[in-house]
Amino acid sequence: MNAAQIYLLNGWTVEFHKNIHMYSHDLKLSKGRELYQVFCEDTPSGFVGIWPYELKETVTDATFQEILAVLRKWASLSGFQYRLYSSQNDYETNGV
Repeated sequence: MNAAQIYLLNGWTVEFHKNIHMYSHDLKLSKGRELYQVFCEDTPSGFVGIWPYELKETVTDATFQEILAVLRKWASLSGFQYRLYSSQNDYETNGV
């Protein structure tokens, strides 16, 4: 397994392990005692898909918005093409 990339962003720790199983990545966010796993993988279309929208059911809207902001910043710093899904059908991208 590749070494973890760790980022400290807006009071959150983002830990990223690339390609833990084929094209899937291990992406975790933590703040204080809270830890969230976010589904993340390379797609056949050539972008990294980031799917945090299932967290909407378990966190407050304010926390979900913080998570989106941190993931947006992390993805931009990582330098890859991405789609960040805020719901099953809605996403933002950096050009894909």
